[in-house]
Formats: sequence, C-alpha cells, structure tokens
Amino acid sequence: MNHSLYTYAHYNIYIDKKDRKIITVGEKMSNILKVTTPMTGYDNSNQVRANPVKTTDPSIQGQVNPERVMKPDARSDSAQGQDVGLKFQYESNYGTFIQQMKESPGMAEEFSKLFMRGMGTLAQSGMGEDFAKNLAEFLRMIEVRPQELPGLLKGQNNAAVRFSGAFFSLFRQVMNSNSPLELKAGILDFLRRYTDMAETPHLMENIRQTLNQIKGQMYPDGRERLEQLEGQINYNAPGKEMRENLETIRGQVLPFLNLYISRSHERGSMRDLAALLASYAARCENGMPDRVLDSFEQLLRYPGMQKYFQGFESSVLFQVLANTEFEKVSKENQWMNKFTELVRAGMAGEAGIEQKAVFQNLMQSILLNESVYMPVLHMMLPLQVGGRLMFAEMWVDPDAQGQGEQKEPGKRAVQGLIKFDIEDVGFFDMYFVYQDGNIRMQLNCPEKLEDKSRKITEDITKIMTENGIRAEEIFVETGQESIAISDAFPKIFERKNSVNVRI
Repeated sequence: MNHSLYTYAHYNIYIDKKDRKIITVGEKMSNILKVTTPMTGYDNSNQVRANPVKTTDPSIQGQVNPERVMKPDARSDSAQGQDVGLKFQYESNYGTFIQQMKESPGMAEEFSKLFMRGMGTLAQSGMGEDFAKNLAEFLRMIEVRPQELPGLLKGQNNAAVRFSGAFFSLFRQVMNSNSPLELKAGILDFLRRYTDMAETPHLMENIRQTLNQIKGQMYPDGRERLEQLEGQINYNAPGKEMRENLETIRGQVLPFLNLYISRSHERGSMRDLAALLASYAARCENGMPDRVLDSFEQLLRYPGMQKYFQGFESSVLFQVLANTEFEKVSKENQWMNKFTELVRAGMAGEAGIEQKAVFQNLMQSILLNESVYMPVLHMMLPLQVGGRLMFAEMWVDPDAQGQGEQKEPGKRAVQGLIKFDIEDVGFFDMYFVYQDGNIRMQLNCPEKLEDKSRKITEDITKIMTENGIRAEEIFVETGQESIAISDAFPKIFERKNSVNVRI
C-alpha cells in the first residue's frame, strides 16, 4: 500500500505517500485516563458553562474601611427597604423617634376619648371607687374662669422649662459670648448637677420601684435579706441623711445584688435592674448640695463669669434656685400631679380593662413629646370653662429662624401649632407664625362652623388688634385634615442623617 499507518491522539491516521494527503479512518476513542490534551471541538467544550464565580450573599456585611472601596453588600446608610432578613435594627434612635411620632395618636384625641366622649364608657367599664374620686377631684382642679386663661397659660410655659427666669438667662448670655470652652463645659456640668439635685425625690422614688421589681424576681432568702437592707434607706431623707442612703446603696445593697447575681447566674433582667439602680444612685450622688455649690464656686473664678454675676454671693445660691419660675409653678401646679396619678391608675386597669389601651396611648404621647429629640417646646392644658371641658396641646418654637439667622432681637420669629378639642364642638388646629408684631395664622375648624367662618375671622382680627398685633394673614377653613407636627415644624427632620446605629 502506498500509505503508512500512524496512531495519533486515539485516531487511526493514514498518509497517502503518492498524493501526500491525510486520511482519517475510525472514530474517536474514549479518553478515559485524560492522558493527552483533548482537541478543541471534540470534548464538548463548546457548551455554555455556568459561571463558576459565586455571587456574594447580600445578607453578609463587610467591614467598613474608609480607605478602600469595598464590594457591595447589605450595608447602606439606613438599611431601609432591603429584605435581607437581618435581626439587627439599623435605624438610629432619632429615626425611631420620627417613626413613633408618625404612628403615635394625638394627645388631644386620646384625652377626648377618655374625659369627653368616654365618660359614660368609663362609668360602665368597672371604674374603681378611688379612680372615680380622683377623677372628680381632677375635674374640679382644672375649673377656670375666662379671665384666668392668660395667667394659666403663662404658668404652663414656665413649668415646661426648668432653666427659665433671670438667673438662667445670665447663663445663656455667658454661653452665647466668646467665653473659653472650659467655662462653657463647667456651666453644663453645673446644670447637670442642679438637675440631679432638683430631681432627687423623683430619683428616690425610682429607686424604691426598682428595688420592688428586683425583690419580685428573687428567692425568699435573698428577698428577706434585701428587705433588711432596704429598711436602712430613708426615701424622704433631707440632704445630710441622703449621704447615708447612698452609703447603704453603694456599700451594702449593690454588693449584695452582685453576689446574688453571680451565685444564681441571673444574667437577665435582674442584672439590668441592678445597673439601673446604680445609675439612679450615681445621679443622687452627683446632685448632692455640696457638689452643686462647689461646681458653682468653680465657675465664679472665671473672669467671663464674673462679668455677668458681679456681686453674686454663692451663699444665696440655693435660695435663688428654690425661687425660680419653674419651682414656683411646679409647687402650685397640683393638677398635673393628679393627672399623672389618673394616667398611672388607668394603665393599671383601675378605670376598667377596656380603657387600659387608651391610657397607654396617652402616656406614650406624653413621653414622646418630652423626648430629648423634640426640638420645640411642648405644653398641654386641660381646662373646664363654664362647665364645658376642653383640652389644648401646644408646640411652640420661640426661635424659628435659628440663632445664626437673627439680625435684630425684635426680628425673632415665633412659630406654633395648637391642637384643641372643645366639648360638644369638635377639634381645632391652629398654626401661626409671629414676627415683628405681625402674625400669619391658619385655623382649621369643625365642619359645623362653616357658616361662621367669616365671624371667626373678624373676631380673631379684632383680638389681635386690641393686643397690638397686626393680623397679616388669617385663614379660617373647615373640613381640613389635621395638621401634622412634622408639617408644621420641618426642622424635626434636620437630624435625619444621624449616626447609623440604634442603642
């Protein structure tokens, strides 16, 4: 034959010697051992293969490194709207406050459910005798005459801010001056000590309640020992005996609780309550009168402080603090304490189990408006005028422009929102902006007053004129939706881009 036989790559190849052509005979053999490199086109390599690179699990969050560009993961500025099944809450404390403020019911609406439209329901829902007696006393305490309203409103304004009056206005002048940072930090430290001193009775009541909660979670022998130690605490002690209370708490109660927790391996709520007890005791110690006086005397050593407090003797400090506008009004404002007792009793079910949730909503609204994140002044005012019950809730921003934008003292803008409900009339919303003797106002009234809108506008204009205020714009409307707090005060959302963590 004029050809030769070669075996190459599992094929029988014949080379024709005459024509010098390659003739392939036979089929491809199975390359089981993978000894030779497979030829392209004969080993199924032309089939589309899946990408061997695995995608990153979106639920995995990489470490934050500001010096490098990291690969995408589930971490973002707020982690909102991502269904990644994370157990952590990445909203900030301020974001949670905003969300609760949107979802929380209004205090005026809840008050109306209880004391206006719900009086019959309260009577039929198993109201306790003590609760009924306190309710009658509360309604008697809020009876006022129309001519007493301006003074009552002024008193509520003074009771809403602890640092009010001429004494604290001097501190504000020092803080707004070019004083050194050490002096300003010392002023803040003094104010913290004064606050702890003024709230010492409230802190002692918190200590009593915390110890009661701790005793409810202890075994009988440990509870008996704690009751013996608690017997050494005088909850109504004056300043000198308060030091003995703190020595008992720090030297005996807290060490006993730490020993009990370690021996019983109680790592849950009891340990949290013990830490809370320690924080209350620390605040009481921080507010000791001698520490408050020492902090103020340290401030008087600064020349910037002596400029505004020239001739002020530190010996009269406590007398001045005891006669501030806040302290005076707090002593006279007894209806607020009675209202607090009613809400606490209602949350405990003394007004009937059906009304328990309403009292809880009322308490949540009160605490929410007293939050440190609320940038405006909040006041509430229950009244009974002429036998008709009403409830007013006010938010006022006395510095709507901001300190950086103020050019003249008289040009300061005051912005406010008032929500009030009058028995047998309905809900009202009033939004106003006052500046330089001019006022712009929007009043939303119930629909039943639609035919009296013109009369209401004329009366409001007349009242403003009699008090030296020019009514620049007055809008009286009916059937409108309630004005949201966030719409009235957009500055509430200024801190939306806060720290991405919730403690």
